Amino acid sequence: MGTQASSIHVGSSAVSGVFAVSPPHPPKCVALIQEVNDALYALYVEEEDHEALAKGVVTYDNFDQVEMAQMCEKHSLLQFRRIGAMLYKRAKKWSKSVELSKKDKVWDEAIDTAAESGDCAIAEELLHFFVEQKLNACFAATLYTCYPLLRPDVVMELSWRNGLNDFAMPFMIQTMREMTSKLDGLIAKEKAAEEAAAAEKKKAEEALASGYSADYGPADPNSMVVYGGGMGMGGGMGMGGGMGMGGGYGGYGGY
Repeated sequence: MGTQASSIHVGSSAVSGVFAVSPPHPPKCVALIQEVNDALYALYVEEEDHEALAKGVVTYDNFDQVEMAQMCEKHSLLQFRRIGAMLYKRAKKWSKSVELSKKDKVWDEAIDTAAESGDCAIAEELLHFFVEQKLNACFAATLYTCYPLLRPDVVMELSWRNGLNDFAMPFMIQTMREMTSKLDGLIAKEKAAEEAAAAEKKKAEEALASGYSADYGPADPNSMVVYGGGMGMGGGMGMGGGMGMGGGYGGYGGY
């Protein structure tokens, strides 16, 4: 069943068919445009015009995506259900999108959605599903596409228990390589810190041995000797000096 071209005027804009809506006076026009889009897209679903719907929802996203996805997922045609899965993904309803793709056996879209979700649980659940369904190629594709999300111990156990070691080996090799690189980096960082500490210690020891203080410059070997100078017994303040018993103050003889 075909659709009739329509012309919708928004402000000074007129667009025919699948319309472009960029309201000139938001937010008042936004609600109106969304209602128009929702109505038009619902008409596309009713008339089974999946090409017009796909073009419209990709180009103009001012509509209720979740409501449209729910409408599409129940449709009898695969093309509409795929649009529904895409709309769920755009709305960040990752699990719903993956489940819909799994039901329709659109494996590549399910894998891509799991990877885009950034959710470890979703990726690993999909991996288990492919193992249960004995879809070994999809198992390998998920390991590649969802690599950052998958835990090595989970992959190793699944592959070991189900005879999938050959499919999992590239994943495990890459994982071991990354672990080795990280470990080498930590060892190099620790070694550099130890060498820097040893060099600082050696510098301080050399400074002390040569009579230099690292904090105060040249060190005086006699700086700690406080007696034997001007305050000695024979000096200016000694017993025989100006402040001695027989000095300028007279001592007991001055009275």
